[in-house]
Amino acid sequence: MSNTYIDRDTVHAWSDEIGEQAPVHQSALTRLLKQQRRLTRFVEENHESMAGPTAGVSVYLFGVLARMFDLAPGRLKNATWEQIRAAEARIGGVVGDLLPPDDGFAERVRKVEWRAQPHMLDEALMALFDAPKAADEEVELDTDEAVKVFLLMWVATEVLDACWNPSKGFEGETSYTYKHIEPTPPSE
Repeated sequence: MSNTYIDRDTVHAWSDEIGEQAPVHQSALTRLLKQQRRLTRFVEENHESMAGPTAGVSVYLFGVLARMFDLAPGRLKNATWEQIRAAEARIGGVVGDLLPPDDGFAERVRKVEWRAQPHMLDEALMALFDAPKAADEEVELDTDEAVKVFLLMWVATEVLDACWNPSKGFEGETSYTYKHIEPTPPSE
């Protein structure tokens, strides 16, 4: 059973802050990548199936997800291989229903009811599929590569949620309703 959900506005605010204030969060991101070494290794294991710059995007987004759990009130334990493999199998069991990687992919993902922290997954979907790219941004993922990264982030979110013990008194959302947030255009 997943935890109650961190609300969409908070998730989006944290995501923007981590992206805009990267140097402030760098030491925490480095710590989290080391602390969650099994999950980090799982993300790295999957780089073989990815084209060029996609691997870097997956590590960055994994760091952002881990940092959001770190910012949330509570404690984040280390992931186990059993948790990782169980989440991978669970998500692998629905991937066929989510494909092909087309314009309806995100909507099909949002219909899966057992997702942990769906607002974090919505943020990942927005970053990978909806966010406008800056003119000087080096990485432009095609849809197939974006789906690969998203599926990795979904596994990571499921595992991190299982490892997160919210503080007593944390009152998250108990039901999910999609809330659209228009991606902010990058500053030139």
